[in-house]
Amino acid sequence: MMRNFLLSTLVLSLLTACGSDDSQEQPVDPIPSPKKSKYLTVNIKPEAKFEGQFEVYLGRYPDPLKDWLQSDKARDLNQDEHIDERDAHLDGVYNPKESPIIVDANEMDRLLRTNPDGLGAGSARPDIFVEGHYGTFDALRYLALMRSDLKLDNIKAPIDTGRDTFEFSVSWDSNGDGAFDEQDNDIYTNYQSTDWHTRIKFDGGELTTLNGTLDGLGPQGEAHYERLDQMLIQPGMTIRFQPFSPEMTQRRRWVQDREIARLQESGGKVILPQLIVMKSINTQPLVVQNLEITAHDMRPDIFQPGVITKMDIFLSAADSGLDVAFNYWPSLSTGATVEHFGLFRVDGLASEVARGWTTGWGEMVTDNDFNPLSKCDFSSPAGGSQDLVVDPEHCRLDWQSSFGGTKMHIMSDVWVINQPEEYALALYGDHYQLFGMEEYSGKATAERDFSPQEDGSDIMTLQVFALPEDDQGPILEETHFGWGIADCTECHNESKDPKGHGGYSWPINSSDGFDKTQPYYCATCHGNNGAPQGHGETARCFWCHAGDSNTPKHHGEASTRKLYQGDEIKSNDKIYNSSQGGVPDPNDPNDLSVLPRDKDGNYSEYQEIWSSVNSDWDMSRVFPDPYSCMTCHPN
Repeated sequence: MMRNFLLSTLVLSLLTACGSDDSQEQPVDPIPSPKKSKYLTVNIKPEAKFEGQFEVYLGRYPDPLKDWLQSDKARDLNQDEHIDERDAHLDGVYNPKESPIIVDANEMDRLLRTNPDGLGAGSARPDIFVEGHYGTFDALRYLALMRSDLKLDNIKAPIDTGRDTFEFSVSWDSNGDGAFDEQDNDIYTNYQSTDWHTRIKFDGGELTTLNGTLDGLGPQGEAHYERLDQMLIQPGMTIRFQPFSPEMTQRRRWVQDREIARLQESGGKVILPQLIVMKSINTQPLVVQNLEITAHDMRPDIFQPGVITKMDIFLSAADSGLDVAFNYWPSLSTGATVEHFGLFRVDGLASEVARGWTTGWGEMVTDNDFNPLSKCDFSSPAGGSQDLVVDPEHCRLDWQSSFGGTKMHIMSDVWVINQPEEYALALYGDHYQLFGMEEYSGKATAERDFSPQEDGSDIMTLQVFALPEDDQGPILEETHFGWGIADCTECHNESKDPKGHGGYSWPINSSDGFDKTQPYYCATCHGNNGAPQGHGETARCFWCHAGDSNTPKHHGEASTRKLYQGDEIKSNDKIYNSSQGGVPDPNDPNDLSVLPRDKDGNYSEYQEIWSSVNSDWDMSRVFPDPYSCMTCHPN
């Protein structure tokens, strides 16, 4: 996704059996729970493992769609007032399909543990990673050992480079003639090149709306200035090793030199000059100056003690008195695995799915290095007054994209920052309009048209109800045979235990327009039947609780997944972020088109999607998200 939607998860632990009213359970002594970290909204301890597979590509991606979109040929052929990949397709331009190199984590781990290249038994950076975890440089080591068409030479250790990172040269037999020579060079150097680095991206599951070549992650991935040997390899990750321009290498090393100089000036301490917190782009920012960043070791499953991550920036600010909280994402409803902590609350303002905290970091002068209209004017004062002039074509190929550099899709708990950057930014932003989503935060009463045609024929009121107090009404207790079962109708229905309310007559929330029994409406008299408390969220729950492993049990149709096809897929036509009253501006690089695209960046409509009945474009009548959730699981 463009920016991290800041979500949390707390798997609902529910009992699974319906019995009779006379059944009694013997009391069980509760197991004491470990103390929750003061920085977290949930009590969880991740245990990441280097396992499964990840994808690797070698060489620069040609990306003819990007070439077309940035050429004089680009025009609005379908007359929708926006120029995008669909217009390029009408002009016969498509991006080529590539076959990735599939790396098996176990095989890579097995080989590198033998120290076959003398760079380390396991990771080449055992000072960064605990045993069994690896950086992207380790993947390059592995490929050079396994493939006859790739060779690493002139390797310099971090202590020798002065930048706390390995430097090396790469030779790649790109033409496949069995020889390493200058015939392998294309636009950039593939023979004895010191300019190879990576682009990266992560698996978004079924979410393919940001694979655009200019306004999304791009099929080639995000370019950056990070140290390869300190960048964690994660399951499902895509790594592209490729040559960049010499100017890109100079810019990257210049950035890293500034970080090292800053570390030396502070006597080896990681001192962040500025942490900037902005609750909106129109409010005065909160600025924390010269913040000392210390390691909090929140990911001991991955990093050695004392390794500092960008999560530690906010935790160090919390130690100094700033209100900060992180939550945890296991996975998304798209099927994407996340398993990271995400920034949830700063200075009293909490995220709510499509409205929340987005982050940026780096050098102030590099903040605009990567954007679709970048001029790479690095020699100007605004660009840092670096002694560097960039070839315009190199600028277009290496820097002109929406993401990269200071704006990357890496979660802060695994982004190493052992050298201080110049600033960190937390900005509260809104993505509802970008993705065409309807907002149902649960904080206010809303109306929804449940008719398939959305013609106003089936409008109902949605609201969060208050639970009864202990001395009000027939509140269920733990002796209730269905204690912990969210869906009352599993046991109380026309054919099974039809008790109370006049036999088959169940209370219906008809005043709000509903005509079916809703368990959360029953809770207004009977209580929430043992449902655990909420965990700080105030928005849609399906993002975390509609995946394969986190869908709550015993929640009726909210516990199921549905196959959406054809006109039922409403996301295909909700594609534009528009700042101009519904009309996108084709000349505004910040007006992102979130078309569904395949991994190569070609326009590709969703044909069918398995999804929860609670989603951005659908909602359950019986367990409407988040209204039913926030009634029974109050925060």
